[in-house]
Amino acid sequence: MKRDNDEDREFRQFRPRSDYLISTFSLPRLLVEINSTPAALWPMDLIRMLTTGAYIVRFANKVVPAFQQKKNFVLCAIFLWDNGEASRYVLYQQLNDDRVCCILL
Repeated sequence: MKRDNDEDREFRQFRPRSDYLISTFSLPRLLVEINSTPAALWPMDLIRMLTTGAYIVRFANKVVPAFQQKKNFVLCAIFLWDNGEASRYVLYQQLNDDRVCCILL
């Protein structure tokens, strides 16, 4: 990413981060995001959390040897709404499908 007001026009990396993260061996296992945007059916924080989760599931099932053959990596995610309610999600892939599935619990 480049900022116009930087004199040296240095490139910087954008690294989205969850509000809370639990990982095992540097691989995220639980994402938690707190809604920080105005009330909406699909808040940006929720979309970012699910998109990041889908990427993590695809990465683990494609690159990490323990999950490559069976595609059995499962990621849990929790979204905390403005009113304090929590939505729990499970993200996974089926064996012969590149799409990431999401279950709302």
